[in-house]
Amino acid sequence: MLGGLLIGLPLLFTQETWNAGFLLSGWKILVLLGITSAVVVGYNSLSGFRRERNTTELLIDSIEAIGLAIVVALVALFVLGRINVSTDPRQVAGTVALEAIAISIGISVASTQFAGDGSQGSDDDRGSPSGAPVGSFGRLLVAAGGALLFALNVAPTEEPLLLGVEADWWLLLLAMAASFLINLSIVFYAEFRGGRARPPADGPISGPLTETLATYAVSLLVSLLLLWAFGRTDGVSLRAIIGPMIMLGVVASFGAAAGRLLIVSGNDERDESDEGGGGAAGAEDGRGTGRKKRGRGKRTSPAPGTAGAGA
Repeated sequence: MLGGLLIGLPLLFTQETWNAGFLLSGWKILVLLGITSAVVVGYNSLSGFRRERNTTELLIDSIEAIGLAIVVALVALFVLGRINVSTDPRQVAGTVALEAIAISIGISVASTQFAGDGSQGSDDDRGSPSGAPVGSFGRLLVAAGGALLFALNVAPTEEPLLLGVEADWWLLLLAMAASFLINLSIVFYAEFRGGRARPPADGPISGPLTETLATYAVSLLVSLLLLWAFGRTDGVSLRAIIGPMIMLGVVASFGAAAGRLLIVSGNDERDESDEGGGGAAGAEDGRGTGRKKRGRGKRTSPAPGTAGAGA
């Protein structure tokens, strides 16, 4: 809950989000909630919170995360004085739903991080220590969640629209190049930090360059989705859509890159767990071997009485 509140704080203090909760149509909010639900389910499936978890348990955990996010958003908006008993129910529902998007993803991110902590809980409660790498679809899902989380804090405001409309074409190209290079460097860092070779059949985005292209494309799609949801694409020219999409894509690409580093952090924690388990097993084997040697030494030592009789 604290992780979700920490990540959702910027939206809770953004006036455009308060207004959007009332101005946006209900079905657009439902589309955003549906996409958020898919991201939350994906994050929970990648977190390895339990060693064995079927589809029903996964859905229950995801519903709990979304429900907790709704409660946190409702209480926070009430404490901030944005809603009260006399507020229109339509505005309450819309604003709480928008605020719950970032909070629910934050809860899932927090569970993903803390699930790898092997210092607490029994073996049955901890995730699998196998450290299996995340596949292509999983990496894109994490990238989409990070892009949605970062871009959602900026999309309701006017700044991406102004930046995109007022920027010259060469500035837009420069922003795209900078975003791509930053993502590429983070992917290379993730490969170096992970220190783990990918399996041969890892999918079409197995290379750093193709993965960066796919991640940046996902960031642009998320940016376009948010611009559409907040009414920034209604009745405007194609130029007025592409410019804001690229500028908002800068923020979204940073979020996608942060999601990529999230996978690396999880792999590092699993590796440490594997090393710790292997060290403990080796120490136990060493103690067992020592006991066997001492036992054999006792059996071969002659008794004092026997030695005297032989003499």
